[in-house]
Amino acid sequence: MGPFFVNPPLFNIEEGYKSSTKETPIIFIITPGSDPMADLRAFTEKKTGAELKQISLGQGQGPVAESLFKRCSDSGEWLFFQNTHLYISWMPNLEKMIEQLKSNDTNEDFRLFLTTASVPDFPVSILQEGIKLTVESTGDVKQMMLNS
Repeated sequence: MGPFFVNPPLFNIEEGYKSSTKETPIIFIITPGSDPMADLRAFTEKKTGAELKQISLGQGQGPVAESLFKRCSDSGEWLFFQNTHLYISWMPNLEKMIEQLKSNDTNEDFRLFLTTASVPDFPVSILQEGIKLTVESTGDVKQMMLNS
């Protein structure tokens, strides 16, 4: 079949960023063994000269995440919510927060990045609003083809 069908495209944050705005989260759909953190940190420093603000979501992290979201969206900092799939019960709050990004009060430089595994309960509205990037660990597609 050839490398086009077997090798996944190179992971490219730059292309996703070009399409983003303050209102459109960039959503990394992750697979086991993949982690965009290092690439995203380096990209943030290159583009903004600032440190990426981050929080790993899970039970009890909602208030901290909401406070960080408010601060970053006001100041124009970049924010990274990791493992959103682990806190599905908090996703309605995130939906409301993303909807509020359309106000004029949000700093134009603000960017929101999320990671999630492919889960059926992830809110469709966030997926529709966001730019989706798939992060696969090396060899997954090749291995699947070999197994087939």
